[in-house]
Formats: sequence, structure tokens, C-alpha cells
Amino acid sequence: MIKSLLSTVASVIFLIVLAVFCFINLAPQFGSNPSSEQKVLYNSFSNYSEGGFENVEPTPMMTGEISIWDFLKEDSSRKPRSTILPKSINFNSFAKINSDYRLAWLGHSAFLINLMGKIILLDPMLGSHAAPVPLPNLKRFNEVLPIKLDSVDKIDFVVISHDHYDHLDYSTIKLIKSKVNKFLVPHGIGNHLIKWGVKSNQIVELNWNESYSAENIEFHCLPARHFSGRGPLNRNSTLWSSWAIKSSSIKIYFSGDSGYGKHFKKIGDEYGPFDLSLIDCGQYNNAWKYSHMFPSEAVLAAQDLRSEIFLPIHWGVFTLAMHSWDEPARESIKSAERIGLRYYIPEIGEILSKERFNSPFTSWWEIY
Repeated sequence: MIKSLLSTVASVIFLIVLAVFCFINLAPQFGSNPSSEQKVLYNSFSNYSEGGFENVEPTPMMTGEISIWDFLKEDSSRKPRSTILPKSINFNSFAKINSDYRLAWLGHSAFLINLMGKIILLDPMLGSHAAPVPLPNLKRFNEVLPIKLDSVDKIDFVVISHDHYDHLDYSTIKLIKSKVNKFLVPHGIGNHLIKWGVKSNQIVELNWNESYSAENIEFHCLPARHFSGRGPLNRNSTLWSSWAIKSSSIKIYFSGDSGYGKHFKKIGDEYGPFDLSLIDCGQYNNAWKYSHMFPSEAVLAAQDLRSEIFLPIHWGVFTLAMHSWDEPARESIKSAERIGLRYYIPEIGEILSKERFNSPFTSWWEIY
């Protein structure tokens, strides 16, 4: 009887493991892995060792234990009281601007940029959930998006910082892939895109401190302090990065996800000063303090980068940590004012320009 029961339990566990394995390997949203040929190339990189990419400085993933219950339990402060209603972007009007620059925050770390008439998307996560499956706790705050993707007819460049689900979204890529001229990505991410139907000639993969130039715009792939992986068995198999984007009218820094580190000062010295720095300041916790910045650290990073204006990002759309949903904005303001750093916190969908940055913003999050 006992042997029969144990055999049944073992069979059930085996079937569950097999089902999970098949799902991860067959479901397209998990992406793909680097080939053996690519790994041979990566082994020649200074930031790749023992089968994975590495940070500039030691970066423990976790510095303490965290309870799954604490993460998943309901806490009203972690979500807005009501559904966020973003401003609506008319893409045709936005795309017609062919001088200077315009940009719009799409929420979290996603941006739409018009740089001298060229359309750029940064980490375009416009999906409903920051996960491979629709987990309720990882659902987007705003059901209405600031832009209708079917109204977007051409995108010159899509820039990706890393392959985590809240930055590289399968559903968004599927909708825009035929409209994109070039995807600019850190090494390894091209495999995900190709699996999702993006053509190889649309993809440019770069290592840190490598650049790509086109249409009088420079894109510099630069270090970040983070990690990568879309499944349980491919941690750090793809590279993560930050980006510097330069044109004759503006220099923009985009942090992607990053913990605070010495790379910011080095980037500021070599590529700065920056007119505008879009910096990760949300979804932080002491348990992962080396891979995500607290707002006070994001302000220090902006200072290291020699930023004229600091824009806090990586907040306002998903609950991925235990702090209140709007704490990143409030704490960023306190930290920036403490050191006299200029900052701006836009509404989701608000179109920003040199002129707009000279106007005050509203504390829009307070109504939610």
C-alpha cells in the first residue's frame, strides 16, 4: 500500500516537472537561448565567464531572505486607489516633428522618442502583465495605454536594456516587429527576437562600450549593474546594459535596470554630461539592493553622470516590490532637492520637450 502510494506521488511529481519543462521550452514568451557558436564568441569577452555574463563589480543577487507571502500578500498602498488614466499620444502628430526632440514616458521604463524626426522606442513593455503568465499581482495598473500601437506605422530604432519581462515584452514585440527598422540590443537578446519572428537583419547586438550610428544618431551600449534571464535555467545567459543616445540636439542616458555602482561615474566622465538621464528608481528592496537603486541612489547616479535633468523611471505601472506604488516619485523628489538636482516627473503619456522642462509639473500621482 505504502509503495503504491509513493509510486503514485512520484509519478505525479514527474508529470508536473515534465509539464513545466515542456511549457518553458515550448511557450514562445520564454524566448530562446544563445547557441554554442555564440557562447564561443562570448568566451572572448572580458565580461563573460563560466557560462554567464558578469557585472563590473561583485553583485550578489540577494542579500537577505524575503518571504513569498510578504511579496504576494495584498497591501493597498502597493497599488493606486483607482485606475490610472494616462495622457493619450497622437502618434501622427508626434512623428511629424523633425527638429530638436520630443519624448513621452509610456510608464515603467518605456519611452517613445522623436529625435530629429527619427522614432525611437526604449524598453517598450506595453503588455498587460510583467510575467510569462498572467499573474494577478503583476498586472498593469493602467488598462488604457498612452498610445495605440496599431496607429504606429514606423519605428526607426527599438532599444532594449535587458531581457526581463517588465522590459522585453513578447506581446509588444509581436505587434511592432514589422514596423521596426533596427532593434539595438545587448548580446544574446537577438535570439529571443528571432524566435518571435524578427528578421536577423533587423537586429544589432552590442557588447558594453560598443556603438552603433545611423541617421546622425549615436547609440552607445554601456554597463549596468544587474542580471538577466527569462527562465529558471538561463540566468545571465544574455547581457544587460544601459545606453547613451546622442544627437546634435540632446544627449540622453537610459539606465535600464541597475544597482548603484562605480560605472555611473565612469560613464559620466567618458560620455557625459547628459541633458537628460532616465534612471531606475523603483521596485527596490534591501534584499536586492545591488541590482536596483533606491531613489537616493538614483539621484547620486544622476549626479555622477553629470545630468542636467533627472527623470525617475521604473515605477508607476507594476507592483514588483513591497514599497508603496508612488514612493519612488516622492522619495526621488526629496533626494533631488536635498542636493539641488534638477528633476522632472511626467505623467504617463505626457509629451516632453526643452520648453516643457522649463514648466512645473503636477504631483499627478496624489489623485490616485
